[in-house]
Amino acid sequence: MEQRDNVVPQIDTPAFGLDAYAQILQNAPVAISITDNRGNLLLVNDTFLEVTGYSREELLGNNCSMLSYKATPRSVYESLWGAITRGDHWQGQLINKRKNGQPYIAEISISAFKDNSGKHCYYSIHKDITDSHKLQTHQKNQYTMFQAVLNSAPIAIALIDNNHNVLFSNRRFEHLSDSIQMSPIELLAQGLRQEYGHEAIEHFVGNRQNRYKGVHMEERGPLGERWFDYALAKIPVTDTTAEAYFHPADEFYTVVAIADRTKEKLLVEERRINAVKLMASDNKYVHAMQEALMATLHQLQGPFNMLESAVKILKKTNHACPGLNAMDEAMINAVSAMNEIKQAIPERANEAFQPVNLNQVIRDVTAISTDEMLLSCTHLELQLQAVLPSISGMPHRLVLALKQLIDNAIDAIQSSKAAERTLLITTSEDDSDICIVVEDSGCGVPENDRLKIFQPFYSTKPRHISGCRGIGLSIVQQVLNEHSATISIGDSARLGGASIRLTFPKHTW
Repeated sequence: MEQRDNVVPQIDTPAFGLDAYAQILQNAPVAISITDNRGNLLLVNDTFLEVTGYSREELLGNNCSMLSYKATPRSVYESLWGAITRGDHWQGQLINKRKNGQPYIAEISISAFKDNSGKHCYYSIHKDITDSHKLQTHQKNQYTMFQAVLNSAPIAIALIDNNHNVLFSNRRFEHLSDSIQMSPIELLAQGLRQEYGHEAIEHFVGNRQNRYKGVHMEERGPLGERWFDYALAKIPVTDTTAEAYFHPADEFYTVVAIADRTKEKLLVEERRINAVKLMASDNKYVHAMQEALMATLHQLQGPFNMLESAVKILKKTNHACPGLNAMDEAMINAVSAMNEIKQAIPERANEAFQPVNLNQVIRDVTAISTDEMLLSCTHLELQLQAVLPSISGMPHRLVLALKQLIDNAIDAIQSSKAAERTLLITTSEDDSDICIVVEDSGCGVPENDRLKIFQPFYSTKPRHISGCRGIGLSIVQQVLNEHSATISIGDSARLGGASIRLTFPKHTW
């Protein structure tokens, strides 16, 4: 059989009489009315009677203005009649009243047509939208109050879906976004990816109703580092798509509350740094007093031994010498004085060995040395290896030693009067050691002095410079000995001053 293309199938259209159309109109689920060109009601359906509360006899022949309520502005009626008299379609809302006088909101659509005799008539379809208007207004009021409550909250709050889209948020959330120049949700997502490998916040929340996460953000801007606490709460919601109408399914949104803890963290850090600074200062003076008194005893011990030997020889050769008794008494007094000096040597508080991150030690030392660097106009550069293994050490002692090196470097930069005033600290590691290198743009350390400077009371400072002379580097040497570390001094190829390398052995924990 030959197939024909583009053939439109013939359909027999059934013929409907006026009775069928009248039946459809009377049973329509919306209120329908027909008026003449003056607005007198000619026909109303059953739904119209239900909405208005009137009977058909009370309505037919009367003007539709009997339904008008005084709350509708006159301008609305003028717009209505102006449109339909021009033959245009009009659609809008009117405040009508029922037979019992109760007002209701009618959404009305009016169009013109001609009857069989050619007269102009109008048919209108209107729906009672009072309940839907109340619901929408109630929802709007609820949303306004909800937004007011959110905006008055002292923390940033947002509601997100599973794709991290922000469905709504308060003002503090927007201000926080502007402050960190990115979405706080993306900041959380980045932290979860780096720390846990999660690609979505919902994976982190999992089956729990609530979860908490602290996020640290490093900034180079004026605000510096930032710390945030995130509180996450999972909220079930019903799918509103058409596909889920017969088979509704629950989805989950997440409420995110964000507290900015930067001020508290900075205050805690400031207190910690002040405590470290005080501890380093106390340790410095205790150690300096120890070194000074012990070196004094060492310096006195030599002449004292010579005098003691001379007295012994004199007793053997000339025991009748009248001055021997006085000399014996003087020796006894000297021994007593030296013992008193030994008793006066302060004891340093014991510090236990513990895991220590040398990068953190450097950050602490540079923090407590900020004032000295600002006063000397010294520029600090840190080139720290991102991750360093911990060593076994005493953190306060290490802070003390590194502080002495930085103080000496600042003094050297001041003395050199060089145009470049830079202090560079780097960290690195190899298979067995961890190294700290401190370089400065000072005048350097002459090769002949590189061993002498660790001796007590030896100083390269000019005589007119005050301070603890010759104590700083002896402290460094002692601390390094306690940690089985070594120190070497060379020239800085980059800055032209001294380069001091500290080498610490690795330890397996």
